[in-house]
Amino acid sequence: MSKFPPVLETERLILRPLIMEDAADVFEYAGDAETVEYMLFDRHTSIYDTVNFLSGRLAAYENGTSYDYAFVLKETGKMIGTGGVFNAKNLPHSAEIGYILNKKYWGKGYAAEGMRAVIDFLFDTLRVHRVEAYHRKENPRSGRVMQKLGMTYEGTSVDAMFIKGEYRTIVRYAVINDKKDKNEP
Repeated sequence: MSKFPPVLETERLILRPLIMEDAADVFEYAGDAETVEYMLFDRHTSIYDTVNFLSGRLAAYENGTSYDYAFVLKETGKMIGTGGVFNAKNLPHSAEIGYILNKKYWGKGYAAEGMRAVIDFLFDTLRVHRVEAYHRKENPRSGRVMQKLGMTYEGTSVDAMFIKGEYRTIVRYAVINDKKDKNEP
């Protein structure tokens, strides 16, 4: 059995495991200050930062501990972002998701479309009970993606995380798997 997550498909996207050949596309958005402003990680300042990131993802795939996906446009083959399980340590009870897109593709519904496929995979295949996500208060656009995914606002935690040298207020969302047999652990 493969340790790599399965390829998923939506109307406009192919979601597949990351590969080292994605380095240029990842660097295009991870090296952009505006794109990574609300992310936990710092802007990639060189392609070596991106290669190190991808090396870590590939190792996590080999260990069977990653459900991260490259979001690839079907029409062009361009890799435009990533999304998937940010924290898998509590599977199958819960999964924390996250996503990032190249800013050239913001506002076109790609994040919600891709993450809907990820959530469906988590619910239908991995039988995850709860999927959760958060965004920084200053980034309500990400909250709108979570709402489009059917996630429910659960609360705001003031100064809950220390990110990039400052305490940040976090807005939390979650969705429960209503397809899952309630008697399963």
